[in-house]
Amino acid sequence: MDTSASTHSHLAPDATYIVTQIAAWAAVGQNAPSRLLGVGQEFVEWAHYPQPDAVDPRSGWRFYYHAHPPEQRLRAEHGHFHIFVPAPTEQFSHLIGVSVSNKGFPIRLFTTNRWVTGEVWQPAGILESYLDHPMLAHAPPRDVANWLEHILILFNTEIKSLIRARDARMEQFPPRKFDDRRLRMPSQVPINLIRKLSRYDINL
Repeated sequence: MDTSASTHSHLAPDATYIVTQIAAWAAVGQNAPSRLLGVGQEFVEWAHYPQPDAVDPRSGWRFYYHAHPPEQRLRAEHGHFHIFVPAPTEQFSHLIGVSVSNKGFPIRLFTTNRWVTGEVWQPAGILESYLDHPMLAHAPPRDVANWLEHILILFNTEIKSLIRARDARMEQFPPRKFDDRRLRMPSQVPINLIRKLSRYDINL
C-alpha cells in the first residue's frame, strides 16, 4: 500500500483551499493580513490585528497578526501570525507562528520562548494533541481563521516536528531558560507553498 499517496490524497483538499482563498483575496486586492485591517487603516509595527485578538468562541483557540521592524524580520516577510490554544486557568499556550510574505503566502513556521508571548508553557506532547483536531475556524474574520486552520492541517507534520525541536532546544538552556532573552525562537523552518502544492498536482 502506498501510504504517501494516501496522505497526499487526504491533504489535497486543504492545499486546494489555501491556494483558492489566496486567489480569491488577490482578486479584490487583499490577502490574509489586509483582511484584518479596519477601513482606512494601515499596519503599525508591533500592533496586534485584529484588536482584540481573534478568538474561536467554541474552542478558545485564538490568533493575532503583527509585524516587527524590517531589521527584525525575514527579508521576504511582511509579518506573522501567532496561533494559540487554551491552557489551564483560562490562559493560553503558543502553538505556532506563521510568517507570511508581502503577497500573503506562508513562508516560515516557528516556535517561541515563553517570554515572547507570556504564554502558559505546555510540553510538546500536549500541544501535538491539539494539532490532531484544530479548532480555529470560527474566530473572526472566519475566512482568515479557516485559512489558518487549513495551514495547520497541511503542515501538521512540520509543526509537530518544530514543537518537539522546541522542547529539545529548551533543554539545552539553564533553569531560567523561559526568561532568557537570548532565546526568542527555539525552532523554525522555511516553508514553500508552491512546492507543497506541486505534490498534489495543483497549479497556481
